[in-house]
Amino acid sequence: MKEGATNKPDAQSTKVLSFGQFRLVASERLLLKEGVPVELSARALDILIVLTARPSEVVSKKDLLAQVWPDTTVEEGSLRFHMARLRKALGDGVGDARYIVTAPGRGYSFVAPLTRSSAPSTDDRDHTNLVRASLPRSVIRIIGRADEIFLMSKELTEERFVTIVGAGGIGKTTVAIAVGHNLAAGFDDAVVFIDVGTISKSDLVAASLASILGLVVEADDALSGVVAFLRKRRMLLILDTCEHQLEMAAVVASHLRWRCQSNSSGRL
Repeated sequence: MKEGATNKPDAQSTKVLSFGQFRLVASERLLLKEGVPVELSARALDILIVLTARPSEVVSKKDLLAQVWPDTTVEEGSLRFHMARLRKALGDGVGDARYIVTAPGRGYSFVAPLTRSSAPSTDDRDHTNLVRASLPRSVIRIIGRADEIFLMSKELTEERFVTIVGAGGIGKTTVAIAVGHNLAAGFDDAVVFIDVGTISKSDLVAASLASILGLVVEADDALSGVVAFLRKRRMLLILDTCEHQLEMAAVVASHLRWRCQSNSSGRL
């Protein structure tokens, strides 16, 4: 994730690099793991960008120091420190995960298979296909919830913001998913489901939503990017299990509600 201001190494700035569970967008200084931004220092991110620009090649310590600290004289200990943080963030060496190897006395090499793709502009993406895939399948037979699903579906055709509340385990998620499928055609299949309960940190709620929407945004200003995208479109957003990150989920929902007023999309 973006941290501080450093000179950016000369790398694949317009490309998205995929390896293992990760996606690296060098131009945005953003590393994602399964769509969620990874907390990473600026120096560690710079090291990753340099290494992935020269895959399977041993990058000398001298080259790394010159590119990551271009205007500063530092000891190799700083390089080892940030390399250790990078490896920890990647889970390097855990199980079968192998990303960076050390060439003793020489430097480091990025050894994981890389897939390169372009980073298309927001308007060039097929967001409908992306967001449709985020909605889980509905239970084939839902017992005793038909009235609630019907009323909720009707209410969302009239109101832009609806909240489902109740004790845990009573079926709120099941109802929300069923409503999403009921209304999918009316939103041209643009129904987005985000399980807030799987997000470990509150400041990643907006970034996770941006990732599900297929947006490449600044990690520290993801909400503005989401708002800019949604203002042009009619979508149904389902924010599920918000109680785990209640304060930030409320902030995100409130921003979307009031800053996208020209759009008739609803939120659950």
